[in-house]
Amino acid sequence: MSESGPVFSIDRMGVGPADLPAQLPARARLLRVVAGPDRPDYCLAVVEEPLRHRTSLEQLRAAGVDPAAADPQMIQVNDDGSVDLLVFGLVLAARLQGEQLHAGMRDLAVGLAYVVDNTLLSDDTLDLGKALYVAVVDVTDRSSE
Repeated sequence: MSESGPVFSIDRMGVGPADLPAQLPARARLLRVVAGPDRPDYCLAVVEEPLRHRTSLEQLRAAGVDPAAADPQMIQVNDDGSVDLLVFGLVLAARLQGEQLHAGMRDLAVGLAYVVDNTLLSDDTLDLGKALYVAVVDVTDRSSE
């Protein structure tokens, strides 16, 4: 993992998929902040250990995500239409307007999306069609650990 940005942990899930809580806490490193279509402060991050997520082609398409654009090593489409994702990239945004991820944060509630198309991590702006919104989680700064 790059040593460029601050480290934080995803400690708890408030709302989200059934497969996430067993994978927490998860540590991640902030890559950068990018503007999205509705706010200027989305955070891109990479997890130290990949997260696994089970979804379906129908759910991905309904969310505006193109499964064909995903890295083939990150996605497995099963015969029944279910999809297994191996997630390395994250998109996070503070739940309350005016709040941001910051040094010293503890239990900050953020929206969490999984990056499905890794080109998003190098894009200049956030393309919501390359990520799948999945949860509300609490994050804590771990940079000093």
